[in-house]
Amino acid sequence: MKKITTLVLSGLMMIAASAVIASCNDAKENASAEAAAEAVAEKEPSYKIAFVLIDTLTSQYQKCRDLEEEFNQKRANAESTITAKGKSFQTQMQEFNRKYQSNQFTQQQFEAEQARLAKLQQDLEELQIRLSNSLQEEYQKEFQELTDTIQSFTKSYAKAKGYDFILCKSSGIDNVLYANEAYDITDEVVKGLNKRYELAGAKKEEKK
Repeated sequence: MKKITTLVLSGLMMIAASAVIASCNDAKENASAEAAAEAVAEKEPSYKIAFVLIDTLTSQYQKCRDLEEEFNQKRANAESTITAKGKSFQTQMQEFNRKYQSNQFTQQQFEAEQARLAKLQQDLEELQIRLSNSLQEEYQKEFQELTDTIQSFTKSYAKAKGYDFILCKSSGIDNVLYANEAYDITDEVVKGLNKRYELAGAKKEEKK
């Protein structure tokens, strides 16, 4: 029993010694890393940097919200148009099948009605494609203008505040590995964008 106790004690002492050595090594590595970071910081010029949370910006910037609401309505209108025309086409197809099954068509009437319905179906498919493409093109154009507006304001804001860089941080694809919350200027940028958007809207109303 004494031998087992001695072995266990020796093992614990070895583990403790290993832990101390590892701790010393870690301390040396951390000190070296900190020293290297400080050396780089001393050599590199200092920059004034801030960041904007793009998810927060797009959810609180009124122009983004208005644009989203506008296109949701346009999409709903397009879908409503296609749905109504689709129901009308289905009704006509059912009537066509009913007459065909009850032998109410002459051969000439059957061919003419069949051609008319085929043309109607083709027109409906082409209308759906046109509406979809038109909405997509319009959305891309508006989105590009929105992006330009945000970039333009951010550039002016950076110059006014003396920032060298303003980074974009998001919850999806995020290239910012670390950001101190003290440098989060999202609220200020959102307020500035909303104020400018409100003034632009007021000017449009005055022109009317």
